[in-house]
Amino acid sequence: MKKLLFTVACAATVLAVASCSRKASEVVVQQPEYLCIAYAHESDGPLPPADMVTGINYLAAYPNEAGDGLRIVNIPRLMKILKLKEENPELKVVLSFGGAGAGSTGWTEMVCNDSLRASFVADCKRVTDQYGLDGLDFDWEFPHTQEELDGYISLFKEVRESLGDEKLVTAAAGFWGNGFDLKEAMKYLDYINLMTYDMGWQAPYHHTSLHRSDLSGVCTVDEALDSCLSKGVEYKDIVLGLAFYGRGDGKNFKAWTDYRDIALREGMEERWDSVACVPYIVDSLGTLIIGYENPQSLKIKCDYIKEKGLRGGMYWRTEEDADDHQLTRAVAEGLMGR
Repeated sequence: MKKLLFTVACAATVLAVASCSRKASEVVVQQPEYLCIAYAHESDGPLPPADMVTGINYLAAYPNEAGDGLRIVNIPRLMKILKLKEENPELKVVLSFGGAGAGSTGWTEMVCNDSLRASFVADCKRVTDQYGLDGLDFDWEFPHTQEELDGYISLFKEVRESLGDEKLVTAAAGFWGNGFDLKEAMKYLDYINLMTYDMGWQAPYHHTSLHRSDLSGVCTVDEALDSCLSKGVEYKDIVLGLAFYGRGDGKNFKAWTDYRDIALREGMEERWDSVACVPYIVDSLGTLIIGYENPQSLKIKCDYIKEKGLRGGMYWRTEEDADDHQLTRAVAEGLMGR
């Protein structure tokens, strides 16, 4: 069954007030540029149209087993992404380093050892030059001990010194702004990618609430930003995370369900939360069984990004969109006017 499109929207309340004391021809409107970043995964799958993103973060890199260098998974896919630069020369291709938790992925050994970290940084420089990358993005989730936290900041500093200011150095942070010292990290990072999803864990709660409603989970976008600002970062330092997947109840829908696979079945109803500004599906008892984003909710979040003066938006992840790029187009239109 095809996904239903919502006809109910949150009302837009952004008003532009111009001074009447100057002629219209004298007023110069400076349109800010917003980042529109797609995360692409190491597994094969569709990529976004080159003109609908400002950047692609390819999450396919990890510390190697020895901890003194890096390994890239599925290099042919990286080359395919780099080839998109032929269609959009302004496209920024960034290699992202993944890793959930400490210990098993080699992060702890590397960041906590000065010698290993120096070798790892040198290898980062080699790979950046070899493939003509526009920068590196670090998505270790997350350091736990103080030694790991300190080592992670040292890694940011040393990578920045190695790559110079002409390359991007970024990192992903948890929705509370957790994972590392944001204020200290911003001495070396261009911006942080704030993972404002999975904020309700899974159904029966939303995981991408903009504002708090009765169905919101442990956090909302509003609350995530407030937490980050309290830690010393500014709106302009933050790229807001957008989800191209839903969080289901594990029965009617998988805990992580790609947007392309979200469809109504018998006994289900699609609803709109006018406070949280997100869609959801309920079962015959009215219980939320999956929360997710759709083009309407993403448009509202893009307006919110511009209203707050954030750096832009990023989404996890491009392969989960529908074949006709419904969500990709919504974000591109909202942030890039395309």
